[in-house]
Amino acid sequence: MIEEKHMNLIEFFGTTVKPKITKGKNMLNPIPTGKITEGVFCIRDKDVNVFLIKTKNYYIAIDSGYKNSENLIKGLKELNIDRNDVKYLFLTHLDLDHAGGVDGRCNNIFPNAKIFLGKEEEKYLKSIYFRKKVLFFNLKTPIKIFKDYTCLEDRETVNLDENSIEAILTPGHTLGHLTYILNDKIIFSGDCLIMNSEGGYSMYDLWNIDTAQNIRSLFKLKEIAFQKKCEMLISSHTGFTADIEKAFKHIDKAPDWKAKGFKFIENAVENLYE
Repeated sequence: MIEEKHMNLIEFFGTTVKPKITKGKNMLNPIPTGKITEGVFCIRDKDVNVFLIKTKNYYIAIDSGYKNSENLIKGLKELNIDRNDVKYLFLTHLDLDHAGGVDGRCNNIFPNAKIFLGKEEEKYLKSIYFRKKVLFFNLKTPIKIFKDYTCLEDRETVNLDENSIEAILTPGHTLGHLTYILNDKIIFSGDCLIMNSEGGYSMYDLWNIDTAQNIRSLFKLKEIAFQKKCEMLISSHTGFTADIEKAFKHIDKAPDWKAKGFKFIENAVENLYE
């Protein structure tokens, strides 16, 4: 029972406190539901995006949104995608807004999908790692996964017919956070990076386990992106860019969201949570 209270506290922060903290600061601005590029689509679920990669016979998902999300059901219908056709799901990390859709206590948004997550991130499921510490309490991830899943190591590649997805360990936001690179071209950066018109930055320290570690991960990711000559970076909360150099322009710091009058993204969508 104590465990459930701790888990509910993390959910309370994610669903109630976060909207209040971010209000008026233009901190997040996910992509509207629709097509990003040929074969890559997204659904906006409140403040986050779920991504869908179309293959010849099925779809691959990057993350799964919030628990029991009506936005995802609506978005799938809008894109004319049958959720049963999503055969593979790659989780960047186990936060509520990224893995809620496959929480074992809720309606599984992708019931036929084989799940992949980071080997290090799995430690949150096993209560080896905790999402946050408040006073003397270790607060667990609000996600439980009861079905089988496959753990990925750093730089491990999964080949799925004509597509390859490489997992890059980018800890800092969480200790097992993964970034995924599709076909050596498109980077799905999850929550390690946020962007505005000036370029990319480290995720806000408010949500990071270790911002200094997250920054180191971004320099690692930058080197890999440049080596591979990646063509696009897609973030989970702040859109996408085809300017890879600009995407990593300010990764040595996180924006000071506490500054007076702070606004991160011009013309960001207001009322993301309504």
